[in-house]
Amino acid sequence: METPFYQVDVFSDELFGGNPLAVFLRGEDFKEAQFQQMAREMNLSETTFVLPSSHPDADFDVRIFTPEKELPFAGHPTLGTAFVLRHAGLVSSTQNHVRLNFKVGVIPVDLQEDGKIFMTQPPGKILQTFTNTEEVAQVLGITANNIDLPVQTASTGFPALLVPINSLRAMQRIVLNLSLLKVLLKEAGVDMIYPFTRQTLDQKSSVHARGFAPFVGIPEDPATGSVAGALGYYLKDKNPKEKNLIIEQGYEMKRPGLIFVSMDGAKIQVGGKTRMVFKASLYLE
Repeated sequence: METPFYQVDVFSDELFGGNPLAVFLRGEDFKEAQFQQMAREMNLSETTFVLPSSHPDADFDVRIFTPEKELPFAGHPTLGTAFVLRHAGLVSSTQNHVRLNFKVGVIPVDLQEDGKIFMTQPPGKILQTFTNTEEVAQVLGITANNIDLPVQTASTGFPALLVPINSLRAMQRIVLNLSLLKVLLKEAGVDMIYPFTRQTLDQKSSVHARGFAPFVGIPEDPATGSVAGALGYYLKDKNPKEKNLIIEQGYEMKRPGLIFVSMDGAKIQVGGKTRMVFKASLYLE
């Protein structure tokens, strides 16, 4: 059996920027074990599989896999899948909205005329606060003086440990201690640590960030849309005047991407541009 798939770069309008994603539009072609096998074969941060909708309020079901596990929700897979659905004609060029059903629930996606795609994320929440900055610093290979407070886990569908860093130089020096990170992530109950700083490379950006989830097959993530929403909620929780963010990520990996976050009251939207890379076929026995 031959089944087509697409690869796109999300959070970039430049080829080979942002976060790559593989999208299989005929998820029903796969046996259950093959979803994970295929994601491992693609070896990208995430791979998505589109299936007929099982929810009355959704247009499609979507399943997301890293090379190691299935995720209930993730950001760049949501946007990249919506982009591919439109590119392949499964969402018409005149349809500006699509609703995708994930394990976490139905996510509304807006396809804008300027080429940006935005998703409305689940409500934000702060989960846990960490006061031992020395422990966190050792995990990142920096000093405790480089870490601001508070260090917290937050979520808008995909929880992560958010670590505010006081300089761009410290961000660029990060070298993970994997054995300590494994203990910290287990304590936090999350898969990703997400250090960020207000110092940026581009003066138009608001935040410079990096994302690491090595134990689910993502040594470093080029652009993390789901955690961008959590970061937006985190920052708005400290300063209610926060409304819009531009997050630059992936620069240390030479895959620069820009993530746009809009916060209107409790509503958090995350988006950006997507670039088509290639279409290919998989041969399933």
